[in-house]
Amino acid sequence: MKIRYRFAALALVLMLLVPQVLPARAEKNTGMVRVLLTRLNLTNRMEVSLDGSYTLNELSFQRGCKLTIAISGAGKLMVYYEGMALDAGKQLTLVRHAAEKGQENGLRINGAYELHPGDLAVSIRDGQLRAVLHAPVEEYLLGVVPYEMSDSFPVEALKAQAIAARTYALRKVGSNQDYDVVDNTNDQAYYGVKAQNVNAAKAVKETEGLCGFYKGALAECFYSASNGGQTELASHVWGSGDYSYLVMADDPYDLENPESTVKQASLPKKLSSNDALGALKAPVLGALSEILESRGYDGDMEHIRVTGIAGAETALPLYTDSPTKIMTLLRLSLTVQARRLLADDGEEEISIFTVLTGETPAPTEVPEKISGTGERWSAMETLPQPVLVTLDIFPLVESALDLSINGGRNELITVRETDTAFVLESRRYGHGVGMSQRGAQRMADVYHWKYDQILRFYYPGMQVSAVKYTYATPTALDRTFLTTPGPAATPTPRPTPQPLTVTPGPGQYRVNVTNIGVNSYLNMRAAPNTQAEVLRQLYYGQQLIVLEEEGAQWFKVRLDDLTGYVMKDFVQKDGE
Repeated sequence: MKIRYRFAALALVLMLLVPQVLPARAEKNTGMVRVLLTRLNLTNRMEVSLDGSYTLNELSFQRGCKLTIAISGAGKLMVYYEGMALDAGKQLTLVRHAAEKGQENGLRINGAYELHPGDLAVSIRDGQLRAVLHAPVEEYLLGVVPYEMSDSFPVEALKAQAIAARTYALRKVGSNQDYDVVDNTNDQAYYGVKAQNVNAAKAVKETEGLCGFYKGALAECFYSASNGGQTELASHVWGSGDYSYLVMADDPYDLENPESTVKQASLPKKLSSNDALGALKAPVLGALSEILESRGYDGDMEHIRVTGIAGAETALPLYTDSPTKIMTLLRLSLTVQARRLLADDGEEEISIFTVLTGETPAPTEVPEKISGTGERWSAMETLPQPVLVTLDIFPLVESALDLSINGGRNELITVRETDTAFVLESRRYGHGVGMSQRGAQRMADVYHWKYDQILRFYYPGMQVSAVKYTYATPTALDRTFLTTPGPAATPTPRPTPQPLTVTPGPGQYRVNVTNIGVNSYLNMRAAPNTQAEVLRQLYYGQQLIVLEEEGAQWFKVRLDDLTGYVMKDFVQKDGE
């Protein structure tokens, strides 16, 4: 047992009356960031492996020690180590000490591979463990940059990401009572540190201390995965505020990046029946019914036939204060056939709304009599001119054609014409404010832009300068307590993801299983429902190829040797 005191009995219980608790460390200039660890999905028990030397009140634990922290029946924190039981009260703090250069210095939780460098404050909230990591911002960024981007991105893009993420985190310091940021996308994705993320580590090191400033204060360096080809105004997303350093501008780099998120729906120019309109059938026929009645035709949807789409375009910008490309209406120019109601003597009834065109279209069918009604209709007539129908994009068209990316009304939806169809394309993954990660990737990869050029493009009114941190560096433990080295910490092994050797085909792309616990798994099923047979359990980091989307919740995916279905919520497009 490698703790400061020797105990006569392994079952000794220590009662500590004054548990050591970290100070809030919420001062803006310390350079310390408090991270609420939500991704661990903690319950009432956690296992902590120490890859560094730590102290807990009067106890010193060497590198390699493994602790269990649990909530007792009395609602207190208990720490167990090699037969020792420690009553730590309602909260405790594991304080990190200095390590030799080149050594890992942090802790791992519940057997996870990722290292959390820093001090760990543990408390109880709603009957469950609550963990907050107190880490120097430069070490915190090692667990952010390769997950907000990908370690495979160009280093200059990763540098821009490091500066934006550093600025965001330091600006948030002191914003909450016991933490500054959470480890998920409510703030910035933080998964912990992996030694293999060498490009991200290089980017963090070479931009150490650099932050964005506006009017002498830390700027709000917003960023998102893809802006769809145009940056958004912060005022449209968050309302009032001084965001003069952020502008709305076209972003051709995001637009041309083949990795940017795009969803598509195709409307054929020639329709064999109304059913060919798909999910737009009901709203289109409903709109046509009103229009045709005003022109003297019968408004019954059974007597309306759409034979083709002559034109399609988006219209009416969402905002009037800017040149936004968010459009709210879809206009369809339709070729239509319809019937007129005939009088009892077989003559056509003339509606007061009838528009006289000077000529009568030739009937294409024999007039019909509806059995039991005594009413007669003309044959189906082809209207002499296309009929213009206007539909709301949000939420009608977007929902009907499964074009939603963000679940709101901020996608940029455009129409592209081909020989046989009008293709609706939806872009923008995220709020679109500030830096586009896909745009930055393209700038650095294809155009060889440096990080400062990328930042000037996305934050044209922001200045970049270095900050100095004032936090105290970890102190070394007295070597008299460390004369016997502890065993090397060995995180609980987890299954290695199966290598993916096949490449995506046209319209296909790679995704990674990421939105699960690092020691959990995702079911790959034989059909797109939760009751279908489980074909394989996929572990964190497994790469898949998306073959097609299956409704709003499922992807049809492929491994090298297997095809099946996974839920969309638990995978992320490669590189995002």
